[in-house]
Amino acid sequence: MKIIAGWSWLLAAIVSIAAAPSARGAGAPQRIVSLAPSVTETIFALGFGDRLVGVTTYCDYPAAARRLPKIGSFTSPSLEAILARRPDLVIGVSSATDPAAAREIERLGLKLRLISLAAVGDILRSIVNIAQLLGAPQTGTTLAANIQAQIERVKRRVAPAPRRATLLAVGLRPLVAVGGKNYLDELITLAGGKNIAADAAQPWLNLPDELIVARAPQVIIEAGWGSDRGAPARHWRDLQSIPAVRERRVYVYPSDKILRPGPRIGEGLEEIARLIHPECFAPGARADQGNRCEGSRS
Repeated sequence: MKIIAGWSWLLAAIVSIAAAPSARGAGAPQRIVSLAPSVTETIFALGFGDRLVGVTTYCDYPAAARRLPKIGSFTSPSLEAILARRPDLVIGVSSATDPAAAREIERLGLKLRLISLAAVGDILRSIVNIAQLLGAPQTGTTLAANIQAQIERVKRRVAPAPRRATLLAVGLRPLVAVGGKNYLDELITLAGGKNIAADAAQPWLNLPDELIVARAPQVIIEAGWGSDRGAPARHWRDLQSIPAVRERRVYVYPSDKILRPGPRIGEGLEEIARLIHPECFAPGARADQGNRCEGSRS
C-alpha cells in the first residue's frame, strides 16, 4: 500500500507552482460547475464558493452548497442543466464522472478537468491542482500542507500502538467493506489499524459473516451513508465470537469526512484513529510519548 512519504509531494507542488504562471487575473474561471461533493467542498475551503454556479444534488456541505443550482446527481449529471449554467470550467472526478457525459461536455465546447482521488496523496494534490485552476496556487498549497500536518499528528499519536485488525463497512444490507487499492484502506493504516480486507483486489466488496468471523476484527466501524444507528447492534449481536463485538468495539461513524475525499480528510482520520486507538488520545497521552498506546496490546 502506498502511504504518503513525508512532505515530498508538497515540495513537488511548490516547484510546480513556482514554474507555472498565475491565473489569478482575468484568465481565472469565474463560473464553475462541480460534478462531485468533494470538489464542491474543496472549492469552498479554498475560499471560492462564490464562483460555483452549479453543483450535484449530493453537494450539501458546507450549508451554502445546498442553496446552489443543481445540475443532477453525482453519477448522472444533466448536460442540459450544466450547459444552462454557462460555466467556463467544469470539474469532475476521473473515477466517478461518467465517461460518456465527460465526452459530451467537451463536445459542447466546455472546459472540463477531471481529478484523481484514488489515494490520500491524490486528494492533497487535487487541492493544489484545483487552486491552480482557480488562480490561487499558494492558497491550495497552504490548505494541503495544513491537512498533511493533521495527518502527521495522527501518525505520531498511534505510531507506538499495535496494529488493530479493523473492518470498515460502508453498508450492512448487504455488508459492503472497504477493500484494497482504496484511499479508505490507506486511512485505516494511517489511523493505526490493519484492514481485514486489504488483500482484496477491488476497492469495495461484499463480505460474508463467516469470513468476518474468521478474520476476527478487533474494531468494526460502520460508516455507511445515512446509517441507522441501531443497525450495527442488531447485525452483530449474534456474532459474539468476533473480538470487536465481544469487547464492544463496534462503532457507528456516519460521517462524510472520510467518505468524501476532500479537505476534511485530516479531521476524519483523527476521528477514526480515536475509535481504533482511544487509549492514544486519552488525557495524559502525548504524541511523542507512546506509553499509553504501547501498554494496550489487545
